Amino acid sequence: MTDTEIPSRPKGISPQSRRHNEMRKEALATHPELASLSGPQPFTALALPLLLAVHWSFAWLVSDQPVWVIGIAAFFVGQLVYHSASSLIHETCHKLVFKDAAPKLAFDLALEFILTSYGKQLTYQHQHITSHHPFVGDYDNDYEHEDICALQARQSVFRDHPKWQPALTALTLLIHALPLGSVFLAGQVMPRVYRRLSGRPNRDPVPRFTGTSPSAAEARPYVLVSLASNLLMLALLGPWALLYHIWSLSLFLGKLGITNLGQSLTEHPGDDDVNPTRSHYGPINWILFNTGYHNEHHSFPNVAWTRLPKLRQIAPEVFHAECEKSYIAAWWDHVRGGFTPSRNLALHKEDQLPRCEGNLSIQEPSALRTER
Repeated sequence: MTDTEIPSRPKGISPQSRRHNEMRKEALATHPELASLSGPQPFTALALPLLLAVHWSFAWLVSDQPVWVIGIAAFFVGQLVYHSASSLIHETCHKLVFKDAAPKLAFDLALEFILTSYGKQLTYQHQHITSHHPFVGDYDNDYEHEDICALQARQSVFRDHPKWQPALTALTLLIHALPLGSVFLAGQVMPRVYRRLSGRPNRDPVPRFTGTSPSAAEARPYVLVSLASNLLMLALLGPWALLYHIWSLSLFLGKLGITNLGQSLTEHPGDDDVNPTRSHYGPINWILFNTGYHNEHHSFPNVAWTRLPKLRQIAPEVFHAECEKSYIAAWWDHVRGGFTPSRNLALHKEDQLPRCEGNLSIQEPSALRTER
């Protein structure tokens, strides 16, 4: 198998994913009424026109403002709207808005009109269902884990040259602060910098299963809707409104996406097989459609966001693992530490240079999966 091939989906699920199945069984054994909470919530679709109105209204408001005002608005408002809208992707990929294919597609395309992800939301839907949920805590099969070779190349630079960390961290944040900086520039500049300074490979040559992918035909309607949305905003509101739109997306996806990145950092410790997922119960859930109830969601993935709080209310003896930090605090610690890993894995504790140099046999993946 070459490093360009996609590995076949492994048999079985990870220990942490099995733990969530056990938690669901424990909760149902004591509280059988929880079974009635499963099912979609079609009224969620009403959030779409509201989010669209908010986003386009702010785009209009800043359409005649200086660039620095547009950037500030994108940072404090735009990326939060994106985070809220992206939380709806999480709902629809589990068929928790509409279960049938036709209304689900209509909802997804309407969501694309806000996000303009050019089909990336469909890729997320595939990966979230086929990679993340079955393989929580498994580096080789959960796409959410950062490339181990990129991580250790960066850590090597900061370990050998600690005085460089503030400058390199600042450079990273500067690039991510630019419009589309996190989308295009960051992936081109910083990996090359860390590879040159560390002398280490920064891409894992061992094939990993990171989920299924949509076909080009499936993605085409999403791309067309994204393009139409961008062109319509440009025609109706002008180039500065479109800049606000693009900048908001770029900030949300990058290292300055404080709530988005902070949420990701707090959800899965990576090394806790008893409580593999943490929940955040703060008021930010009001705009993020209760995605903070992440422990509950992984145990009951068929329960819509409106009913997730009832799981904790009814079965607090099962759902009690809370995030140790707020999203902002987790983000700040991540940045201050030179972009610490989002998950704690046994794989991180050993130097993976032989793997990164391609000197380990990929025919024996069990020798690589030390965290299992």
